[in-house]
Amino acid sequence: MKKVFVCVILLTQFAFAQNRMAPLDFKGKTLVSVSDADMVSSAYVDGKLRERDGDDAISLIPLDGNYKDWKAYETFASNSVAGPPCSVAVSPDGNHAFVVETFTPPSEGGTTFNDLGIGRLLSVYDISNPKNPVQLETMDVGERPVGVTVSPDGQWVAIGYYSNGDKNFGLVPFKEGKLGKVSHFTIPGVDAETAANEVDWHPSGKYLAAVMQNADQIAFMEVDLAGSAPTVSPYGNVVGTGKFPMKGDFTPDGRHYITTCLYWGPDVPGTWIEAPRGQLNSIRFDSDPSDGNTLHSNISTSEAGISPEGFSISHDGTLLATANLERSYLPYENESAEPRITWYSSITLVSIDKETGKLDHLGDFYFQGILPEATVFDADDNYLAVAVYDNFEDTRKGSRIDFWRVVKEAGERPFLVKTDHSVPVARGAHSLVLVK
Repeated sequence: MKKVFVCVILLTQFAFAQNRMAPLDFKGKTLVSVSDADMVSSAYVDGKLRERDGDDAISLIPLDGNYKDWKAYETFASNSVAGPPCSVAVSPDGNHAFVVETFTPPSEGGTTFNDLGIGRLLSVYDISNPKNPVQLETMDVGERPVGVTVSPDGQWVAIGYYSNGDKNFGLVPFKEGKLGKVSHFTIPGVDAETAANEVDWHPSGKYLAAVMQNADQIAFMEVDLAGSAPTVSPYGNVVGTGKFPMKGDFTPDGRHYITTCLYWGPDVPGTWIEAPRGQLNSIRFDSDPSDGNTLHSNISTSEAGISPEGFSISHDGTLLATANLERSYLPYENESAEPRITWYSSITLVSIDKETGKLDHLGDFYFQGILPEATVFDADDNYLAVAVYDNFEDTRKGSRIDFWRVVKEAGERPFLVKTDHSVPVARGAHSLVLVK
C-alpha cells in the first residue's frame, strides 16, 4: 500500500511538471499582419528574389483561448516589403483592414527586384470574423502607395505615395463599408515630388503628419472634411529631423510626434548596409498656440539599434519599442555569408516623458531573426509582439510573430524578455497592427 501511495505522488508530480507553462496574457482581440511572399530579405542587397514562398497575404491571429493554440488565418493581399512598415491599417471598430500595394508580384518568370511592377491598389478586407478574412474591394488609388492610415472616426483613409508625380498624398472616404473617390494633393510646404513615406492622423482627426523620407522633414497638415470635397492646408512649420526618417506616429495624447531616422543614404557604403545606429526624434506638436503662431519644435532625440524601420508606442504613452534590422538581411548560403552580416536583430526600448516628450534610451535586446520591421504593444502594455520576416534556420519556413514580455518592476528601469512563444505566418511579414 505504501509503495502504491508513493507511486501516485510521483506520477502526479510528473504530470504537473509536464503541464506547466509560463503565462502569456497578451491582451487584445486580433493581431493583423501583412506578408510579402515575392522576395527574400537578401534581395535588398543582391536584387535576387529567389524562391517564391506562397502568395502575399494578410494574416489574422485571434487572441482568444489558450495562447498555445493561437494560429493565423490568411487570405491573399498584394503588398510589398519594399517600403515603410505601414502597409496595413485597421478601422477603429476593428471590422475592416486596408492594405496598399507598393509593388506588384513579379512578372511571369521574373527573378530579380526589377521584375516587380509598380503597385497602384488599395484593398479593403472584412475582418470582423478574424477566422475568415474576406476581401471586399480593390481600387486603383495612384502610383506606388507606401503608407496607409485610417481617421479616428473611421470615415477617411489617408495614403502616402513614394512616386505619384507631384501628388504625394491621398484621401479616400470610407462610408458604410465602401470606398469613395480618391482625392490627390501635394503636401504643402515641402518639395512637391518628395516621397511621403507615411502619413498619420492626429488623435483629434483634424491634422495629419507626413514623413518626408528624402528631405529629412516632417510636414504637418490641417484637413477640412466637412465640405463636398476634402481640402488640405499647411499647419505650422515643417520640422527637420535626423537623416532618412522612415516611420512616425503621434503619442496617444497627440502632444508629440515621434519618428525613426535610419541614417541611410548614398554616402553610406551599400546605401544602408553600413548605416550607423539609428535615432528617434520627438517633436512637440503645437495644437493650441497661445499667440496664434503655430510652432512645432524638436524636443528630444534618442539612439536606437541599426536600421530601426518600425516602432510602436505603448497605449499609456510612456514606452516605445523599435524593430532594428541590424545587418541580419545580408546574403548567406551554407557556410558562405556576406562578411558584414549580423546573425541577430534587435529591439530598442525607449521611455517617453508624457509631459515634455523627452526620450530616454532604456536598452537594446538582441535575438535570432531576420529583418524584423514592426512591433506592437498589447492592450495592457505588458507584452510586445514583433513581426520577424524570416529565420536563419532554413528548416523553419515562413515568418513568425514573436512575443516579448515587458518587465516594469517598481523602482527599476523597464526591460524586455523574449518568450519562447511565436505564431507562424506567411513568409515576408513586415507590418503589424493590434485590434484592441
